[in-house]
Amino acid sequence: MKRAFGGVLINETGRVLLRKPTGLHKTRVWTFAKGKPLDGETAEQTALREVFEETGVRAKIISRLAFPPEEEIGDDFFLMLPVEETGRFDTETQAIVWATRAEAEELISMTEDAGRRMRDLKILRFAFETVGAIRGQLPPSIGSDLGL
Repeated sequence: MKRAFGGVLINETGRVLLRKPTGLHKTRVWTFAKGKPLDGETAEQTALREVFEETGVRAKIISRLAFPPEEEIGDDFFLMLPVEETGRFDTETQAIVWATRAEAEELISMTEDAGRRMRDLKILRFAFETVGAIRGQLPPSIGSDLGL
């Protein structure tokens, strides 16, 4: 089974991008863009493509999210910064939203499937922890706005 690759985008104001899948796919209400690679695609290429297709946002990768072995989630995610918002996304997505960390936690908590809910909350936590760890490499506005 192929691994899936996705992205967690955090913008210059410290908001995180979530997508609402069409038809509430697998009981997820709000989640992150991710998908499986096409033939010959790297993990990074897959994550960037999936983010663009499912959110309409072109992004750049800042870092891979590294999960400790005891908290491994089975898929790989990358911390990303938005480069361009096109305002158009594919039919797999019903809506997108830029949310504060607290708002994102609340939206993700609407997911009915406990395993998926916990996974996405873990991804969110590790994304913000990664921002804190690499804050000096990011634009100054991101680190200060995140309160890390």
